Amino acid sequence: MDKTSFFILNIFLNSFLAFLTVAFLIEGLIFLFRIRQGRAAAILRMIPIIKLPLDLFLYDFSRWSYTQGVNPLDCEKGTRMLSVMFGGVNSITDWLVLPITSGIQFTVPGNMTFTIADLIGYAINPVVLKVFVLLLLSVTVGFVIRKSFLYYHSLTILESLAKNSQPLCKKMRNTVLYSCIRKHGVKILTSPALNGSPFVAGLVSSVIYISDHLSKNLSRKEYEAVLAHEIEHVRYKDSLVRLTLNFIRTLFWWIPTKWLCDRIEEGQEVGCDLKCKKYGIDSTDLAAAVCKSARHSMNTNHIFAHHLTKHITLKRINILLQPSSIRFKKTRLIFSCFAFGIAFLMIFLGRFWMF
Repeated sequence: MDKTSFFILNIFLNSFLAFLTVAFLIEGLIFLFRIRQGRAAAILRMIPIIKLPLDLFLYDFSRWSYTQGVNPLDCEKGTRMLSVMFGGVNSITDWLVLPITSGIQFTVPGNMTFTIADLIGYAINPVVLKVFVLLLLSVTVGFVIRKSFLYYHSLTILESLAKNSQPLCKKMRNTVLYSCIRKHGVKILTSPALNGSPFVAGLVSSVIYISDHLSKNLSRKEYEAVLAHEIEHVRYKDSLVRLTLNFIRTLFWWIPTKWLCDRIEEGQEVGCDLKCKKYGIDSTDLAAAVCKSARHSMNTNHIFAHHLTKHITLKRINILLQPSSIRFKKTRLIFSCFAFGIAFLMIFLGRFWMF
């Protein structure tokens, strides 16, 4: 049989199983350590998606039963085993000086590994396998080309929008916020053609776009709250993060990642809301600005503006107006550190359902 076809079949099935496993483990960590929706939860939820391309470099061909000419279906009963390992040592990750990892693998005598994809590959006709692989590659290339055109179209619209926009000259009294805007070189633009909620565009130099109608309906404090929220998106490079995750989703189009990306974006929004306090922004002003932005986003037709659903808006407002003591903040910080440690050492570097 063709080794390349076998390996691509493994990527197709193993990445699907690994994603579901890692997503389940991450959600379990978030629940176990009581990590509420926000920046920490968003970063943890990125792991299942970022791990998809990483897993391609964690395959151990030296132990793959297929390369050794061993068919798992021909092995005696009782010799095929499912190994579940947590916190073991793995030669693949020795170079990181952190050889602690986890894994779920099928093994046969001789310390060789195989996968469910191997069993399917041996069971089907080689011609059918090659046709499937060609179809999979063709569809993937098609999705990548389509996404590239969409990116190009978006950049064209953004350039046109920048040309037809003018600087938003609205008074600010918040010196901390003003200094941060100057530090990051952020421009604030508006246009009558804009509608929807405010958004940040640009990967190198960031621009905050606020619709003309919304800016006129915001009070000075609400306007400053909006800017503080968007500045946090700039500081955390959320535009670049979303672009990267979106590209990975395109490459692994058969994996159901949309629900997780929605949760990640929600966490980013909540995280930006909570960080606004360091600029001296009052939570009630930000909550009022979120409500007004949500009303304007109902009729948005702009590809960059986010549509704030009623559910997400209510969730953000409840989190903003919920009192939080310093004691609970310290406890959450300790829990988050434990969760990140476990997520990195035992999940991110883990080898699930692969050879």
